[in-house]
Amino acid sequence: MATPVRATIFVEHDEDSDDFEVVTAWLEKWKGKVRVANHSTGGYEHVWDVEGPQEAIAELPKEWLADSKWSNRRLFET
Repeated sequence: MATPVRATIFVEHDEDSDDFEVVTAWLEKWKGKVRVANHSTGGYEHVWDVEGPQEAIAELPKEWLADSKWSNRRLFET
């Protein structure tokens, strides 16, 4: 079994909900294979910390990926 890949997804859901809807469709597609470790929202902003197979994470648009302690721990080490 391959090592799961971690990613942090950030999308806005203000005037246009397209990105949010695509993320939720992606999560449904990969249900059972991708684990959502955390989801937070500030109303119009959504952040998910996810972990799953490389092929699932590779489907995510690069502009949705954010650095975080979850997805890039070394970047935040001091």
